[in-house]
Amino acid sequence: MNLDLVLLLVFALLLGLLMYIKRDKVAVEKIVFPLIYIIMYKTKIGLEFMDKVAKRFPKFTRAFGFLGVIFGFLTMIIIFVVLTVKVYGFLFNGDPTPIAPLLPGIQATPEIPILGFWHWIISIFILATVHEFSHGWLARLHDVKVKSSGFAVLSIFLPVVPAAFVEPDEEKLNKISRWKQLEVLAAGSFSNYIVAFLFLILFLFAAAPALSSTIYNEGIIVREVHDDYPANLSGMNIGEEILSINNIEVNNFDDYYKVIKDIKPGDQINILTNVSSYSITTIEPPENFFSRIAFWRESKGYIGVTLSVINSDFEDGKELLGKILSWISLLFYWLFTINLAVGMFNMLPLGPIDGGKMFLIFSNVLIKNEKKAKKLWVFISFFCLALILLGLMPFIFKLFNFLFGSVIGLIF
Repeated sequence: MNLDLVLLLVFALLLGLLMYIKRDKVAVEKIVFPLIYIIMYKTKIGLEFMDKVAKRFPKFTRAFGFLGVIFGFLTMIIIFVVLTVKVYGFLFNGDPTPIAPLLPGIQATPEIPILGFWHWIISIFILATVHEFSHGWLARLHDVKVKSSGFAVLSIFLPVVPAAFVEPDEEKLNKISRWKQLEVLAAGSFSNYIVAFLFLILFLFAAAPALSSTIYNEGIIVREVHDDYPANLSGMNIGEEILSINNIEVNNFDDYYKVIKDIKPGDQINILTNVSSYSITTIEPPENFFSRIAFWRESKGYIGVTLSVINSDFEDGKELLGKILSWISLLFYWLFTINLAVGMFNMLPLGPIDGGKMFLIFSNVLIKNEKKAKKLWVFISFFCLALILLGLMPFIFKLFNFLFGSVIGLIF
């Protein structure tokens, strides 16, 4: 039994019940009703604080808004290009899909851990709170009234994804300058990028080193050998233990990283395992999202393996501390990953989300013809929607099989 999925189902049912009880204060925004819709519970929480921060720190808020627009359009270009290229590779080259549902208990890709229910809840709460507060904060800087704030639930078949929202006065928002509108729209994702960066720093320089001090292991082992890469072509197999690289003994990941940090593409290395010895010429690593944006970083040599530790365990007397630090480290990892991923996804030039609204404003500035600008916006929005649906097809098929497979099997 997948406990995370069970907790998600229980959570969805409780949310649905709560929204029904409070239905007099609830509004529903229909997207593809009744499949996809947003249930909003309106309150006044945080409105006074947004106003105080905007009025007390106007210079900082203006700088934040300016940088938000710059980063917003930059990440819009990046996510649009990367998504297009990756979905093309998925459809025509057999590459893995670049899109995965952000739900607990689901293995998105083998390279990342499964998202646990409590890590998901905490991450989504922080993500949504920071995101929506930033929209309201910038709106108040530009004297746009924020009518309400509150909690929301995104429903995909079931009300499963908790969220937050602010409701600015749309009429007043549309009357301010286009640049100020862009600042309000971009603020949410920009705040998520900042949160992602902060938790990345905490993960790398606080949580991970502290966790490492509580763990020992007895070596590293080859967990995966990727087809048609140097290690695979040399004959290396899954399950082999790495003993040394270039005659330097390797007992753990610290030893491993010290050896490979100076290895560059084209270098020849000698790897000794418990099975055999391999002479391998390294290559450029395959492109991924981070390699595309981190163009200033020097490439490291790549051989095409995934490694894991052997008999990793907590040191004597540090088991409880190690488990706590492991949970915190994973939380920091997911706070970084979710804030970055959702922040960038929100910048897609897609219909009603922030990136779509920003792209519509940009189209009107660029084309100077409202009808033609809207046609371009509609075309790009449907193109992005098609990319998302195509990328999600493996998960849609899995969901269909999970929901209806057993029923169909009984019928036939």
